[in-house]
Amino acid sequence: MAKVDDRPRATGPVALIPNAITVSRGLCGPIVMGVLLVLHSNVLAFGVFLFAIVTDLLDGWAARLLHAESRWALFLDPLSDKLLTGFTWAALAMVGHAPVWMAVAMILRDLIVGVGFWWGARTTGVFPVARPPGQISVAFEGTALCVLLYHGPWIDVHWPTVGSLLGGVALALSTGDLLEYAWSRLRAPTTT
Repeated sequence: MAKVDDRPRATGPVALIPNAITVSRGLCGPIVMGVLLVLHSNVLAFGVFLFAIVTDLLDGWAARLLHAESRWALFLDPLSDKLLTGFTWAALAMVGHAPVWMAVAMILRDLIVGVGFWWGARTTGVFPVARPPGQISVAFEGTALCVLLYHGPWIDVHWPTVGSLLGGVALALSTGDLLEYAWSRLRAPTTT
């Protein structure tokens, strides 16, 4: 059995499959927004969002399987994630299913992280890697968005409250991680 690194790299259209999956996730954000605002269908928006979450698992798996990993994907993956979640938070706030302050805070957080990610990659040539607190925050955020999208009657629970609490945990975790990361970068010794 050949090692992963011994396999030939994917070329041609096959090499584009993982990035096409990633782009589809980013495009799901405006679709979720349209479904909520125009069709007023929480269940359909929930289904589109779940599809998008599955693509987050599939793109990396496809890239490894096809040996089509790329630096471009390191930029495209978080961008698609932020498009999906940003449009979803905005739509949920617009229809009253998420607190406006939370949606604004989440979108601002994503903008700050995105600018930091871009700046870090531009100045150092290295793409920052997600850290465990950030990954846990993403799991809470995805769960919060699913709950807020579906939020239907089920086992006599007030799901908007549950979704807002999960979103608050995600926001706290990611804000703490962002501040800790910024503090560690400020304290890092400079080389001249």
